[in-house]
Amino acid sequence: KDKMSKLLIFDLDDTLFLCSGVIKEDYSNLEEIKLFSGVKEFLITNNTKKFLVTKGDKEIQEKKVNLLGIKDDFEKIFFPLTDAHKITCFKKIIKQYPNNESWVIGNKITSEIKFGNELGLKTVLLKKGKYKTLKAKDDSEVPDYEIEEFTELNEVLK
Repeated sequence: KDKMSKLLIFDLDDTLFLCSGVIKEDYSNLEEIKLFSGVKEFLITNNTKKFLVTKGDKEIQEKKVNLLGIKDDFEKIFFPLTDAHKITCFKKIIKQYPNNESWVIGNKITSEIKFGNELGLKTVLLKKGKYKTLKAKDDSEVPDYEIEEFTELNEVLK
């Protein structure tokens, strides 16, 4: 029997690059952002379906994606305005690819991890940025896996 192929849904800020404490409030220094070690290699060499769901002002989020040079590494990029819209994007993706083992990789237990768990997806928490010390309020916020560095993702996905 064929192994189900994986489908990966990524968050952007503090998941693919460090945003907390780096980007100024007026976004005047966006040029300074850099992908975490291993991200570009992973995106290029991992032949799974990859999606990016990044909440926030579409123009600014798009600029980040372009500056990071990762625009073409995803099947599709979603720019939800709120967390509620984020879960809608997740639902759209898994509905479009129902026979995949879907994973969510993010840095926030109160959104990516919680929504992934609610939808029965595998969840990976990358402990980076301003939300890394958040404690789970209940089981819905507990990730299947926790990693400290993006480079650990390959190991988790095996």
